[in-house]
Amino acid sequence: MSLAQRLSRFAARHIGCRWLPLNKARGVVSFSFDDVPASACHQGAMLLERYQARGTFYVCGGLTDGIEQNQVCHSAEDLQRLQENGHEVGCHTYSHTNCANASNDMLTADWEKNQAFFKQHNIADCGFAFPFGAYDLGSKLAANKRFSYNRITGGGTQIGRADLSALRAQSLYSGRTNMDALVALIAHTASQGGWLILYSHEVSETPGPWGTTPELLETALQLATQEGCQVLPVHRAIDFFLAPL
Repeated sequence: MSLAQRLSRFAARHIGCRWLPLNKARGVVSFSFDDVPASACHQGAMLLERYQARGTFYVCGGLTDGIEQNQVCHSAEDLQRLQENGHEVGCHTYSHTNCANASNDMLTADWEKNQAFFKQHNIADCGFAFPFGAYDLGSKLAANKRFSYNRITGGGTQIGRADLSALRAQSLYSGRTNMDALVALIAHTASQGGWLILYSHEVSETPGPWGTTPELLETALQLATQEGCQVLPVHRAIDFFLAPL
């Protein structure tokens, strides 16, 4: 990363913020899935629904009916079914674009292509997740004009307030998630009335490096439920925190 890119990323942490107060007594945990392999649509959604929960699925239209990282990707029918069952479908660019390396014109064209894909298949979207968690000041400001919120990576629980222009998310990857740390993170979210957004990709008994097993996903769901957290998709979590006390 060049010096100019590092400076832009630093500026993006402090400029163009849209602060959401997290002033409810109850913590919230959100489960999200990037790129949306078919297994996330099926096994992942099924597990969430078993706990009366719903998730957020960030879609690249260009991956539809394709293969990525040896994983079968979603179909348009999968996305429609998710939406019909109360899950949130969000934008992840059409081409899985690294937004920190793209011009605003390129990003605009890519976002419009993805939103045209959603419109073609009668899928509503409102939020956005930066692929790779990569963003800079220009892409953050451009996304602010188009989406109700933007999600990055960065990890940890958001306490006190959250930037709707750069919502942090914690990876949930099998083989790389420390169970003691996950237990502590969810307990901290509950005790502080914070907001923890978890993200993964595929949900499989034999996941790749960016996926989770059904067992780990269900463990996280159990922990969130046992700690008394609300389990909400991202857009509904925002509504929860915006609602009057």
